[in-house]
Amino acid sequence: MKKPFFVITEILLSTLLVASAGAAAVIAVDLKTDMFHIDKLDPLHLNELLTNQNSTVSSHVSEISQTEIILQSPIQEPSQKETSQAVSVKEVSKKTEEISLIPEPDGQQEQPEELIAFMEAYEYSFEENLNGNKLILIEADNSSNTAKAKLYCYQKSQDGLWWNIAGENTALSEEVYIGQNGSSYEAKPDSKKTPAGIWTAGQGFYIADKPDTTYPLFEITEDTYWVTDEKSVFFNQKVEGIEDKDWSTAEHMIASEKSYQYGLVVNYNTEQPEQSKASAVFMHCGTAPTEGCIAVPANVMKTILEWLDKESTPLIWVTV
Repeated sequence: MKKPFFVITEILLSTLLVASAGAAAVIAVDLKTDMFHIDKLDPLHLNELLTNQNSTVSSHVSEISQTEIILQSPIQEPSQKETSQAVSVKEVSKKTEEISLIPEPDGQQEQPEELIAFMEAYEYSFEENLNGNKLILIEADNSSNTAKAKLYCYQKSQDGLWWNIAGENTALSEEVYIGQNGSSYEAKPDSKKTPAGIWTAGQGFYIADKPDTTYPLFEITEDTYWVTDEKSVFFNQKVEGIEDKDWSTAEHMIASEKSYQYGLVVNYNTEQPEQSKASAVFMHCGTAPTEGCIAVPANVMKTILEWLDKESTPLIWVTV
């Protein structure tokens, strides 16, 4: 039998334990619900609850920290090495844009072999068909059913011998494009074919940046149109302004600023324009198949215009 002193002591200890558990319950429920009330919580699970709460809070803080790091992460400045590499790439690119032309070779005795091959394949005559002094030859790759082509440039000496200004058997550009449907001797409106054959070149043109040349050029302005309406008296001609407008369709040339930065008129169907033939055929800047023009890289187009001069009688030959 227990003595009264020990009984009183046990009662006091039990009361203290219950009070402690109740306080713990309030705290735990407060953390869980943000409400001040006593819940019947088993004291044995209090540590588990607090651990879970701390874990959730820590996880939330971690997510916020990561988000803040992502949002506040400064843009890193390129290192000196990276800057040097960028400059080097730019310099290489700039050098690539420069095109060197071959002067008239000494002691030339005959026509270039590759040009002879072209002439024989198409049964053309140097005397009759190549009656100009500069030739732009567009070799169409119709055999593969693509709009890809190569561009060669030849110049004639006083002795009547031609030389390749890019070097023997070398194309001035292998990244040339013609009409989406290739080339044809019957290039009709909307056929998306570039007219095949040998044509004289008309005026050159440019937007804003005038090439260094004495060859006849016109500057494209807000008032420059090329008429494509077959019913117009100005069909397949350049017109400045709309005072005498009688057309329903025309190219507002400045609207194609990128394509017409530099260019050259191809004299196809321009002398006595026929409605059944294509119009607005140009050699111009571009890197994709065309509606019937000839597209060449901008640096190549500019080089060609500066290669031509006021004494030039250039021809443009498009093969099939």
